[in-house]
Amino acid sequence: MNILFGAFNFLAFEAAWFAAVSGGARGWPWWGSIPALAVVIAHLALQRPALKRELGLILAVTALGVLIETGFLAAGLIRYAGMAPGDVLPPVWIWALWFGFGTLPNASLAWLRGRWPLQALLGAVSGPLTYWAGAKMGAASLPAEPSGALFAIGLAWALALPAIFLLAEAIAPARAGNN
Repeated sequence: MNILFGAFNFLAFEAAWFAAVSGGARGWPWWGSIPALAVVIAHLALQRPALKRELGLILAVTALGVLIETGFLAAGLIRYAGMAPGDVLPPVWIWALWFGFGTLPNASLAWLRGRWPLQALLGAVSGPLTYWAGAKMGAASLPAEPSGALFAIGLAWALALPAIFLLAEAIAPARAGNN
């Protein structure tokens, strides 16, 4: 993987994360989602030889992520700002975050490929921290005593991140000397 490509991907996704979470917190879910869409467009433009495979991976990661988020909502682990009573699916800005996250396995997170224990550890730690940060920014709310919810989110992410890398290998495997 090209180091500049990986660094660009990481920084662009972090900016998109901040924009989406800020947009969700301020009631601008569609505006906050635009940077994540831009990350995906830029990623796909830079991955033209593998365009179809990368798009397939991004869509698969988005579907998995929305399934995970729907489970979190159903379990009462989190509630997102701007959701109407009775909403069972996450808001559009969460979909956008997962859409952007789908660019990471073959770019800035490619160094994790084949390192299942490290993927699980990174998921277990960074997953809950990300949700906690989003809640602190006002984009979500956790239960009054959040430790149980954050623990469950960490367990889910400890399984989800390795699953995402399995998807990457199945749908858009790395090519030697490219990526």
